Amino acid sequence: MKNVNKILLSAMIIPMLLSPIKAFAAGTTTSYTVKSGDSLWKIATTNNVTVDYLKILNKLTTNNINIGQVIKLLPETTTYTVKQGDTLYLIAQKYGITIDAIKNINLLTGTMLLVSQKLLIPLTVAQPQNDSSTSQNPLPVKDFPSITYVIKAGDTSTSISKIFNVSASDIMKYNYMNENDWFSEGQKIAINGYAPRDYAVTPGMDKAATQYGKAVDWFRDGQYLLKRNDIFTIIDYTTRKQFSVKVLGGFQHADVEPVTSTDTSVMKSLFTNWDWTPRPVVIFKDGMNIAGSISGMPHSFDTTPNNGVTGHFDLYLKNSLPHSGSTSQIYVQQHYKNITISSGQK
Repeated sequence: MKNVNKILLSAMIIPMLLSPIKAFAAGTTTSYTVKSGDSLWKIATTNNVTVDYLKILNKLTTNNINIGQVIKLLPETTTYTVKQGDTLYLIAQKYGITIDAIKNINLLTGTMLLVSQKLLIPLTVAQPQNDSSTSQNPLPVKDFPSITYVIKAGDTSTSISKIFNVSASDIMKYNYMNENDWFSEGQKIAINGYAPRDYAVTPGMDKAATQYGKAVDWFRDGQYLLKRNDIFTIIDYTTRKQFSVKVLGGFQHADVEPVTSTDTSVMKSLFTNWDWTPRPVVIFKDGMNIAGSISGMPHSFDTTPNNGVTGHFDLYLKNSLPHSGSTSQIYVQQHYKNITISSGQK
């Protein structure tokens, strides 16, 4: 588990919490000088970060610190100006860091960028290597830890942390979540270790959209890759037409909305008339091609105005489930069949 923890920290590039980022943005303190009675745990707690965060940032191999020692609270940065055609994936590749590293330090909740937008780019975050393998992929996590919890209405990481006497930041970390993420009612989460993860795909593995996508389990990977407010490209398997969607939410499958009226027009041309019967698609996001299936019936909540349609659409990955127990199993099986098509398994 030690290697897994180190690799997962690398994959997330230290989820930075809100208060130190605000302090950095305001030009205030970005480091701390150790005083008598201090401990690494005390410094981490005071600054709303984790001990692992401080150890990686300061290249510490133990928890031992000395009086007078300067502890970095935030990484050194440079500023990048967004250009036409830029994406978070391309910028992350340019600097050799992860997308989450850029999103965390800039307090980004989605992936949309504006031309001339200024981004802080962290430069000095250590990236631990996989000690047990020459592969660049993180090691899978096979099972839930010994303590788990099912989210109830109104739960937050803070309220859950008080129940189990585990820090809120650790709960978020163990479930691959950032500060701006939130839990869904009915969701099963890990409390004292990392939630199961396959790492069937990793950001940057593909340079462009491909004919087939990888069959990615929704619960073991997909829910951590397609997060609320993320924007990505969907390619219709049959026609190769493309359109962009934004994730509204969903924890059994992804609920998505077309980003613009143009995207809606492309989508409607695929279904002719809005229809529940789903189509096989390939999701291209952050250099990953993922097999999926999308239905063509807008329904329920809508958070994207002026996109030419009211409501959102169901997007399924491997083993996704409906949100309602009354949903037709024929409909669910149609999604599963589509995913075998878009993953090249049939």
